[in-house]
Amino acid sequence: MWALHPDCEDFIANCWQTRVIGCPMFVLTKKLKLLKENLRTWNREVFGNAHQFVREAEQNLHNIQNQLQTVTPTDSLLILEKAAQCELDKALERQECFWQEKAKVSWHLEGDRNTAFFHRITKIKNKTKLIATMRDGENLITERQDISDHVVSYFKNLFCTNPILQDQSLVEEVIPNLVGENVNVMLTMLPTMMK
Repeated sequence: MWALHPDCEDFIANCWQTRVIGCPMFVLTKKLKLLKENLRTWNREVFGNAHQFVREAEQNLHNIQNQLQTVTPTDSLLILEKAAQCELDKALERQECFWQEKAKVSWHLEGDRNTAFFHRITKIKNKTKLIATMRDGENLITERQDISDHVVSYFKNLFCTNPILQDQSLVEEVIPNLVGENVNVMLTMLPTMMK
């Protein structure tokens, strides 16, 4: 966001040219600290509040547009309106850049390395996936163990069918190469394979 200000680059270059004596790592650390302090002051005194600039630019444009409605439009008022609209666009661009940077900072603070963020999301997802009650016909099952037993027995009954009750002609139609005893052997082995 600061890069949108015309004096930002020169200000950083001037701060960076401060002479510091010591080993290279000390010099780098010291210059970064000095730059941080100077940028904090520059932001407050020169750059200003992005939201305040938007409010002032909107108010200025609103005042000029009110003048245009009350008096006959002149070239100077139209030029002022255009300039005010440009100032509002710049202020809105600055504010948009501010919010984009805030969103990225928030992502870095609560993103990849912050496991608390992911634990919170996981807990929310697990709570929404939890089965607290289940209906079995007219009965309502609420105990966790009873729900677990019901689900297991349902799928056992679904996948472990009785081979005697199966229609062998259906198997012969689906698998035409198996006939006679091979079908019977397969059907008798099927329940043990499903367990």
